[in-house]
Amino acid sequence: MSRWNALRAYSALPATTGSWFLAVTLIGRIPASMGQLGALLLVSGATGSLALGGATAAVFALGQAAGGPLVGQTADRYGHRPAGLVAALLHTAALVLLVVCVERDAPTWAALAASAVAGFSVPQVGPLSRARWTALAHRGRLPMDRFPTAMSFEGTGDEFAFVLGPALVGIIATATSPPTAVLVAAGLTVTMCVAFALHPTATMVTRGQNREEDAAAPVLRVPVFLLAAGLTGLGCYFGSVQAGITWRAVDAGADGAAGLIYALLGLSSALAGVLVPMLPASFTLARRLRTGFVLLLVLTLPLALAGGLRIGGLWLLALLIVLPGVTIAPILVTAYTQAEMTVPVAKISWVMTVLSSSVVVGYAIGALLSGTLTDRYGPLAAFLIALGAAGVGVAASSLGRRRLAALRPG
Repeated sequence: MSRWNALRAYSALPATTGSWFLAVTLIGRIPASMGQLGALLLVSGATGSLALGGATAAVFALGQAAGGPLVGQTADRYGHRPAGLVAALLHTAALVLLVVCVERDAPTWAALAASAVAGFSVPQVGPLSRARWTALAHRGRLPMDRFPTAMSFEGTGDEFAFVLGPALVGIIATATSPPTAVLVAAGLTVTMCVAFALHPTATMVTRGQNREEDAAAPVLRVPVFLLAAGLTGLGCYFGSVQAGITWRAVDAGADGAAGLIYALLGLSSALAGVLVPMLPASFTLARRLRTGFVLLLVLTLPLALAGGLRIGGLWLLALLIVLPGVTIAPILVTAYTQAEMTVPVAKISWVMTVLSSSVVVGYAIGALLSGTLTDRYGPLAAFLIALGAAGVGVAASSLGRRRLAALRPG
């Protein structure tokens, strides 16, 4: 397949699932990307403490990390529809409760608890959507050579949400208030996430496997661990950069600009994700993953210097944050494509949510550490943590290159 034909392969996706599925899976993952930054701005704006706001966002992320694999296991066993519906409704209620706690000046623990439940119940649209593409490929509904294109679409979808979520939070928080931004996330959840749960593709994923079959199904645990470690580093990178950008925006008196600048990271990533199918087959998945993390580390250096040493204004950060963004979607696409090779299709929802939760765990670590340290030492601490997080990805993909290179489709 030529490189341009690889791009044309995107046209096979709506023919497989219908255009409505592509719409709901894209829009349905936006609320999760709004929740963390929305919680941060909501609490920090009401209390004046970036550390407390970072803690609230971190608790949201920890809840999401804990709940993600559970949602995946539930979806594998009972089906995507019941798992998705319960998660969507609980997530909506928790977001509304979080706003009520902050607006009514409830005790800090109440807001933290509501944020944790909101994170725990994130509907996991992205990972479950990947699971559906995998099931479609194994059932012959999607040609296996089109599966990498589907994963590229998913990676671009993640970045689409990554762009729009923070941007919507920033725009809505600036135009109205942070509570309104969180309520908009709740509204999107109860509409689009429910639509995703009810879509006919939900029936394509194997469900109701008995416990003996599940226990006997082979799982390549070392590759799963390596991929999870790398994506944990990537998540820590997100949380750290977000904290550093937020500090700079608040210091400049332009709080709402944080979401807009951070969204540029996702925009450049989304554009790069669309082009991933053009990469030559000789550029193997294991090499792509390692190269992606190395480039992420190198291209973050200018951002860390300008952001941490307070060189230039917010416009310079907006320009420099585009550079590392071009590596993120390719890293995610590659990792999730490799993940499909580590488990049987009966456990695909679980492994996809494990990787997604790894990103969230990393985000929680990055947000909590960076939020606390930037309050004391300024933005340089956050950007140094981001560099270290990229280094974790380099280490995981380098030390495990033989195990990851041995993965094969099917």
